[in-house]
Amino acid sequence: DGLAIDKAISRYQNLDGVEYAQPNYYYHTLNTPNNPQFVNAGMYGLQKISAPLAWDLTTGSSSVVVADIDTGMLYTHEDLAANAWTNPGEIPNNGVDDDNNGFIDDVYGWDFFYNDPDPIDDAGGHGTHTAGTIGAVGNNALGVVGVNWTVKIMPIKIYSPLGTDSTSAMLVNAYAYIRMMKLRGVNIRATNNSYSNCGEACGYDQATKDGIDAMGDAGIVSVFAAGNDNNNNDVNPGPSYPSVYTSPSIIAVAASTSTDSKASFSSYGATTVDLAAPGSGVLSTVNSSNSSYGTKSGTSMATPHVTGAVALLSAYNPNLSVASLKATILNNVDVLANWNGLVKTGGRLNINQALRNQTVCSFDTPTSSFLAPTKGGVFTVSVTAATNCDYFVKSPVHWIKIMSSDTMSGSGTVTFRVTTNPTITRSANINIGGQNYTVTQSRN
Repeated sequence: DGLAIDKAISRYQNLDGVEYAQPNYYYHTLNTPNNPQFVNAGMYGLQKISAPLAWDLTTGSSSVVVADIDTGMLYTHEDLAANAWTNPGEIPNNGVDDDNNGFIDDVYGWDFFYNDPDPIDDAGGHGTHTAGTIGAVGNNALGVVGVNWTVKIMPIKIYSPLGTDSTSAMLVNAYAYIRMMKLRGVNIRATNNSYSNCGEACGYDQATKDGIDAMGDAGIVSVFAAGNDNNNNDVNPGPSYPSVYTSPSIIAVAASTSTDSKASFSSYGATTVDLAAPGSGVLSTVNSSNSSYGTKSGTSMATPHVTGAVALLSAYNPNLSVASLKATILNNVDVLANWNGLVKTGGRLNINQALRNQTVCSFDTPTSSFLAPTKGGVFTVSVTAATNCDYFVKSPVHWIKIMSSDTMSGSGTVTFRVTTNPTITRSANINIGGQNYTVTQSRN
């Protein structure tokens, strides 16, 4: 009858014949897969991030695509083949660009190192390993399982077998391809980027950053490895580009161990690294054969746990924006003493909490417009946003200059300068996290 639990218990336990009264609790099963290696110690990461609890809500979706930028992928592997993305607009091996996207026979993705349509992993199995953590097929009674039982993985290859010779141009071309495919209707929600340091990115690289930001504007979260140099990325960012770019769409990941401590090799940074994820002694698919599995360590192994979490969250709520996906992941970590001062959130990934406690980002200003005097000046507008909702502030015109940071997080104040204008009426929009704030300058 709508009674509160304590009142109902009090009423019923005083009735004749009632020995005691208690709530009628609901119990539920944990959705665990039948993959035989799921119980292997090398798969501790899935337990650490509370994946089994998350799987009670969703095990993923074939409508969600992850672009894995790496050494390629053994897309014929028994535990990956069913989750390998294929281009529905392309006829295999006919030498024709069937979907007119500028790439001939890009059935599985693209190899930007050799510039050919076969992103097969012949470079040590690194990409096949990261792919397995993102989405090795679940409940197929084979091998391991990924964060997503069901997902589509698009391998984007940027390495030769040396594994050290990718270039900025290859990255920029890869980012442009992914953005193009997203805009053509492929539902790419995240990229996995388990690389850093020379020769991929020896320092600040504007073209690379622009490519990442363009993917972000298209609705793609970019998850990056923080690096394996035991480096404080706040103090010395050099070895850890691209993860340290101040781009709202980037999530930077450190590596934790089975005891939730920092892996000895993992780079860190209370400002530049967002969270930790399991990255030491991780079991996943490898490219030795179509039925091979192996253990690897690195922030490269931590990163796909987070990428997989973004994909799983996207499957559960397809309407979340880039900002909302990122904020939800960051706002729901397990806060741990081991990570205090080492990463921005002070914690390690928890995908179950993320699915159950979503952050929906909006960027609100007191008004939607501002009337500036003809003499111009410096003005401010306050922005209200949830914690870890990251966003750009952009002016498209020269007469409005953003004086505060062009990248913000959560609530804050945007400061902008308007130049003198004694004659004509003019108007332009400052873009604040995708919202327009209209500035008009008029004699009236």
